[in-house]
Amino acid sequence: MKPQKGFLRALVIVAVVVLGLVAGPTAAVAAFTDSERATPQFSAATILAPASASVTMRCTLGLHTTVTVNSYGTVANANYHEVRVYDRSGNLEFTGDLSQAAGRSYSSGIEIIGTWSYEIRGYYKVPGSNNFWTGKPLKGNMTC
Repeated sequence: MKPQKGFLRALVIVAVVVLGLVAGPTAAVAAFTDSERATPQFSAATILAPASASVTMRCTLGLHTTVTVNSYGTVANANYHEVRVYDRSGNLEFTGDLSQAAGRSYSSGIEIIGTWSYEIRGYYKVPGSNNFWTGKPLKGNMTC
């Protein structure tokens, strides 16, 4: 009896599949390695301290003071500027937004006069978020 073509074809296919399964795990082994270095395409901006400021302190009867920021140097890369005023004990008395007229002046209540200090700094506030970068402060002292 003569084997039919379909039977021989099926036998060859089964043999190829069996050989593929037996030889498969060791037949296709490869290892790839690569190493590259890229130059960063970004940089970080620095927010410096303002170059100058004109801050005055007016004293009344040794018990009341008014601190006013008359002018200040804007800082490159900053989109917000702030003043902080500290009393003679180093306690924060006032924080003002220098873009607002009301944020440029602080009048104390009854306060023993002495040497007060201030800091003016620029910030970069990231639009649409609460994130910001803080610049270095310009510091100064005032005495009554």
